[in-house]
Amino acid sequence: NKIIKWYDNIPVLSWIILKRKCRACSKIISWLYPFTEIITAITMTNLFFNSYYNIPLFFSYFIFFSALIVATRTDLEAMVIPQLFSLWLVPAGIIFSALHFTKITVLESLLGTTLGYGVLWIVAKVFKLVTKKDGLGQGDMELLAMIGSFLGPIGIWFALTIGSIAGLLIGGTYLLITKKLKTTRIPFGPFLALGAIIYFFYEKTILMFLMG
Repeated sequence: NKIIKWYDNIPVLSWIILKRKCRACSKIISWLYPFTEIITAITMTNLFFNSYYNIPLFFSYFIFFSALIVATRTDLEAMVIPQLFSLWLVPAGIIFSALHFTKITVLESLLGTTLGYGVLWIVAKVFKLVTKKDGLGQGDMELLAMIGSFLGPIGIWFALTIGSIAGLLIGGTYLLITKKLKTTRIPFGPFLALGAIIYFFYEKTILMFLMG
């Protein structure tokens, strides 16, 4: 119940100076705070220089990346992805595409949205049919639908592929280090967000590499 001083609220720096503890109550401050601050700074700075002073493009993808960052934070902390930062932004992605504020056409946006949700829905249904367990949450489907509305069908394919590989490597390493059971739930949203961000910034490089 104390007011936080401005010098205790400087992104990343204050967390380090305070040694991860609140000055007033000495409670540990989650590593998610500096992590989110660093990711936001890196992502938005890159977006600014990659938008080439195109204000509509910067504005639309600023909203997109902001949603991905918030979804990552909530999924890591509580394994929940609020619809406000996924499903509710699908119309925005479609409208921005229709207005030529994004890199894709409105048709690609509609296809990306449909495929983004549909692919994970099918995977989840098949997984449950085979294992009798839930493998993917509704939030993951809605997040990939939102990614599809901003990046199109090719974008969701790369986001899913990169996210799956990263999830396997990072998630597997985490289970080995912590010695937790293989049945331990690991949030998939952050990996989808990572795949989407990598694809956005390195789309040309990735496609050129694949095309030889």
